[in-house]
Amino acid sequence: MKKDLTPSETQLPRYRWLADIIRDTIDRGLLTDNQALPPERELAEHYEVSRDTVRKALRYMEERGIIYSDHGRGTFVSPAIVRGTTRFIDSFSQDTGNRGGVPGQRIISIENIGASMAIATLLNIDSGTPLVRVRRVRLIDDIPVGVHDAHLVLPRGSRLTRSQIERSGSLYKLLTAQYGFDPAEAVENLCAGAADADDAQWLDVPVAAPLLICERITLSDRRQPIEYCLMKYVSSYRYRTRIARHSDGTR
Repeated sequence: MKKDLTPSETQLPRYRWLADIIRDTIDRGLLTDNQALPPERELAEHYEVSRDTVRKALRYMEERGIIYSDHGRGTFVSPAIVRGTTRFIDSFSQDTGNRGGVPGQRIISIENIGASMAIATLLNIDSGTPLVRVRRVRLIDDIPVGVHDAHLVLPRGSRLTRSQIERSGSLYKLLTAQYGFDPAEAVENLCAGAADADDAQWLDVPVAAPLLICERITLSDRRQPIEYCLMKYVSSYRYRTRIARHSDGTR
């Protein structure tokens, strides 16, 4: 395995840093489908981290379908078909890159607002709490495929600029580096909808064209809501996921 940046040179927790390195090793084909990972002790020694950090990294990866455990045998790389259909709390940019596309964005607006009663309820905060709202058209290979309307819970007084987001290319990457934004899990609701006049203009579709609507509430590593995002996608966009049987074998 290739040794990369030390944890102190990143903004991520040590286990996330290690998980990203192992995942990159897999993505580069240095670890292949169903190949065993080195034992925890070897990983800890090679990357100069604790065994606990290794366990957390492996658990993080297993929860995301990157690896799997076989009791008594070890930990193995999940087949590509599983890794490719697992939903991560990654940025749209990273997810699109993993699919082989070129991600892009057009920023509609960035504003500091007070949380409405509806948004406050979803984020478990008081009505009027300061939020940063970012609306963007998302592109794949320069073709508009979605509109993201994100409401972010950031430290009081936080501001984001158009140039910051454009330079970073990924909102999640920028938030992680600047504010320690650490999404751990999310709850999503999916439904069908129809394009309104704004959607039609931004997505280059007719008014009332069918859209896939996804509402996401993202939670931090302490399981506190940190983002509500309303995402609308054109009907050609493919939303992939992985479904696993419950660990106790029940159905």
